Amino acid sequence: LIEQINLEFEIKEIYHLAAILSTRAEISPKIAHDVNVNGTINMLELALKQSKSQNKKIKFFFPSSIAVYGVINKKYNYKEKESLNPITIYGSNKLYAEKLGIYYSKYYDQLSKNTSLVDFRSLRFPGLISAKTIPSGGTSDFIPEMWHSIKINNSYECFVNQNSRLPFLAMPDAIHAINKLMNAKKVTSRVYNVTSFNPSAEEFFELIKQHYPNAKLKYNINNIRQKIVDSWPSNIDDSLAIKEWGWSPEYDLDKTINYLRK
Repeated sequence: LIEQINLEFEIKEIYHLAAILSTRAEISPKIAHDVNVNGTINMLELALKQSKSQNKKIKFFFPSSIAVYGVINKKYNYKEKESLNPITIYGSNKLYAEKLGIYYSKYYDQLSKNTSLVDFRSLRFPGLISAKTIPSGGTSDFIPEMWHSIKINNSYECFVNQNSRLPFLAMPDAIHAINKLMNAKKVTSRVYNVTSFNPSAEEFFELIKQHYPNAKLKYNINNIRQKIVDSWPSNIDDSLAIKEWGWSPEYDLDKTINYLRK
């Protein structure tokens, strides 16, 4: 199918969003590797073929994740090159795919000095919250799951403890970040953190209760998923994206709640 696409179309940009997410990946590591790594190589090869046929660089967007980190200090805001020690197959896949993208952009076929390369650009997303899509398969899903479950059933059973805290973005900001990165004339670092807010499970529930006063929350902790969340940073440093291409989130936590209520 990819070869057919290559023959039939002239491609300007590729947005490679397919992935097996963190929790599901732990259940089927080999399938996760096949999709998250081999699938990425297939798409990078498509971009490379298009680059050669058109004699220009093809932009390639890849959504990475905070799962690439393996934190030592939960209170530290990690930068892009710090503590890259993932404990999940998903995080390992994402980190390797980042390296593949950089290789295809800077070093591919370097022995023959090939100039047909890929313009790889990647965002390390935190947890994402959508007003429309109910999440499934991710370990950061305790925040968006909580919102959707309480909105529908007025209750939620949380799989991590009340103090669990991760960085998040509202979905409109995630889309805004992708568009802004892909429209930047030139990127230097290629892989960037982006974030906006980082409530704990308990803090987010208290905000929900302002709108759903009868909401009920129960904690039924999954020790493995808790361990994974604990290995990810409570917040990340997105100053590189701010500096290089003017990243700025539009949705803080309060504005995100209003977005979710619409």
